[in-house]
Amino acid sequence: MALSSIQKKSAPDAVTKKEIWALLSLLDDPDPFVQEKVGERLSEFDEANVPLLDEIREKVDDPSQRNRLTELIHNLTFPSFEQEFIEFLEGGMRTPSDLERGQLLLCRLDNPTLRTDLYRRQLDKMAARLEPYVHGGLSSGERMNAFVSFFFEREYFRGAESDYMNPDNSFLHKVLLRRRGIPISLSMIMMFVAHRLELPFHGVNMPMHFLLKYETDNESTLIDPFNRGRVVSIDQCSYFLRNHGIDPLPAHFEKAPERDILARSIRNLIYSFEEQDSTRRVEELNRLLGYVMQSGVV
Repeated sequence: MALSSIQKKSAPDAVTKKEIWALLSLLDDPDPFVQEKVGERLSEFDEANVPLLDEIREKVDDPSQRNRLTELIHNLTFPSFEQEFIEFLEGGMRTPSDLERGQLLLCRLDNPTLRTDLYRRQLDKMAARLEPYVHGGLSSGERMNAFVSFFFEREYFRGAESDYMNPDNSFLHKVLLRRRGIPISLSMIMMFVAHRLELPFHGVNMPMHFLLKYETDNESTLIDPFNRGRVVSIDQCSYFLRNHGIDPLPAHFEKAPERDILARSIRNLIYSFEEQDSTRRVEELNRLLGYVMQSGVV
């Protein structure tokens, strides 16, 4: 494609596949003038061009070009995503279903064109596979053990020990795909499936290490999903907290409100992107966290 056609200020709706491929081929051109003109043309794109950009992204083999297209799509879609996130919070968040919607919404920060309904269906199917194991005349304790065992013995979920700070371990769709996550992401998947089966599993916002709680009228059990669903005691957790310079409080072991869990998951993403020096992502996530905090006490 001739450089003259890139310099032309055509309307965004005139963008074609041929032009996008040509722009991609010029992204690494050593000539600063070419780089400037390519940048100017890309700056004219808007959200209406996203479907075409996404179609081409799926066909790109070069990882660096694919990443650039992903970043471009993200930049074009983030303003509308941000507004959608604000509207989501304005609707209130009081149930596990609300938290699930918020978490799947956050997944679009990783892939703006992600079809989050596919991952909701994955959770539905997981609950359907699990139902025969927990609704067969079991005692409460047996039901809890069957539920926990299902995730780690049948679905092969594990704690991400080797790359803990990778953002993939916080994005729910990536955790469902890779079967690896950090304590809060693993806990949320278990919570969302439990909610479908009306099982009393809740998140516990303990400092330093998120936990699950199985709570009925007669029992209350703390579970560590990062360690394959190991049952832990309050004494063990208190010892862990003291070793990290934190005085244990009763509130550390109580059921966490959904809004608190959403805020913590965003903070984890902030820490992950800080490790990657992704300044823009950190700024965006801090804005989203601010909206959460403004929408209620967290």
